[in-house]
Amino acid sequence: MADRRALSNRMYARNPDRFAGAPSHFVEWAVARFPQTDEPLQVLELGCGVGRDSRVLAAVHEVRAVDHSAVAIERARAGSSGFSHLHYEENEAYEAVASSAAGSVDIVYAHALYMGFTEKELDELIAAVHRVLRPGGLHFFAVRATTDPHYGQGQEIAPDVWYGGPHETPMHYYRKETLGRFTRLGFQRVEAQFRSDLHLWFVCERRP
Repeated sequence: MADRRALSNRMYARNPDRFAGAPSHFVEWAVARFPQTDEPLQVLELGCGVGRDSRVLAAVHEVRAVDHSAVAIERARAGSSGFSHLHYEENEAYEAVASSAAGSVDIVYAHALYMGFTEKELDELIAAVHRVLRPGGLHFFAVRATTDPHYGQGQEIAPDVWYGGPHETPMHYYRKETLGRFTRLGFQRVEAQFRSDLHLWFVCERRP
């Protein structure tokens, strides 16, 4: 985790525009599928980066936005003045979820975060996400697909996991059938859409 955090800090430090700019296509897709409610939803965003999606989520809802990069969180805070419903936190994703009360969150949102975890880490994180969501709560996540141009570069160290070349840490790419590892951890699949233009899977799952 320390190595991944240091890598993220280096990437944000040398590229001030990293994940800046307009909100992602994924946040637009996700928000359109949020439950309609008169009260703000409690949203936990994992891997918020510099906050480009956080600000969209916090326009209406109460958002706790987490990233392990101190550089990214500093930039996110600097660019989000005036958002009273938005609270940034420098933390590891698992620690942030594990420190949350069971059944306290309506939405967990993770854009392009889950590709860099080992299978054991991912299973533990997704189990924690299941615990923190209220019954009926939604888990939105986007992961890179095997059509990504970087897929196949470096050394394949596990099925669809590549390291080396452009990958400074192991990177897991997903197929439709391998998305099932998320669902099997106690969720119900609501929707999975493949965006060929972005080489991403957009996924929504529900905690029963």
